[in-house]
Amino acid sequence: MKILVIFTGGTIGTSIKNGWADIDNNTKYVLLNSYDNKHKIEFATASPYGTLSENLSAKHLNLLQKEIADNLTKDFDGIIVTHGTDTLQYTAAAIEYAFNGCEIPIVFVSADYPLEDERTNGFINFETAVEFIKSKSANGVFASYKNNDENNTNIHIGSRILQHSEYDANIYSIDKIPFATYNDKITLNNIKIENTNNIGIFDYVENPCILSVESYPGNNYAYCLDNVNAVILKPYHSGTLDTANSCLVDFCNRAKSKNIPVFVTGTHYGVAYKSTELYSELGVKLVPFGTYISAYMKIWAGISLSQNLEDFVNTRIANE
Repeated sequence: MKILVIFTGGTIGTSIKNGWADIDNNTKYVLLNSYDNKHKIEFATASPYGTLSENLSAKHLNLLQKEIADNLTKDFDGIIVTHGTDTLQYTAAAIEYAFNGCEIPIVFVSADYPLEDERTNGFINFETAVEFIKSKSANGVFASYKNNDENNTNIHIGSRILQHSEYDANIYSIDKIPFATYNDKITLNNIKIENTNNIGIFDYVENPCILSVESYPGNNYAYCLDNVNAVILKPYHSGTLDTANSCLVDFCNRAKSKNIPVFVTGTHYGVAYKSTELYSELGVKLVPFGTYISAYMKIWAGISLSQNLEDFVNTRIANE
């Protein structure tokens, strides 16, 4: 079996230098040597860039897409991408959109602490990724991550990973149900992977100019809309916005006058609250059920491809 490991940086690729966590190219050898290679897996490596993941940009997404595309035609049984946790969800969603339906698994691996820290989950995350590839359970884009309060390591579908909670390194899928778990063996959950279409490889524009607006009491929505291509309203956890706030109404009217689409994520199944009745009147577009991050990356992709954003967002792509 042959696995390509693509190193991109992040905490899993750092060591402590003068009191700071910074990129260290030697960590790749620590990670590869940590795997008990009794099955004689052949590892190949690549590193299109190395950065702390909070510095993620279009340049990095484009380099990673190209690296993966160049190697999908080779005889690898799987690809592992090491990545930082801060923006893991964004890159995983982007790669899912580009390569859903590929014939091998692509698994993202990250760590909550540098590999030299005994608290790190980097080694078990890497082991889980290898074991998942070995199991030949599924193809597509995934992320391997062990939460600090769980015995199992989880395998998440790339486009279904939720944003981190504050001060919490744990990673969860929608409804907290991962695609699979690992604890000495891979166990699949009852989640169907659909071979819906993908976008393919393309270049993300460097500045998509997406205005993302959090919900909080007293927001006056006095945001500048100059050069904005799209707005994403992030509702409260129940999928609601403060529609009684006249400032929100004025904001949506300003966006409408500039032909800027306004999307709202996080809408729920079942009965909606009365406050959501005004969504259509405000002209906001409901994003199909999924994560905020997958919606953000989809809108960024649509802007990069010069698509009609409302139509593009409502087109089912990958496993969102």
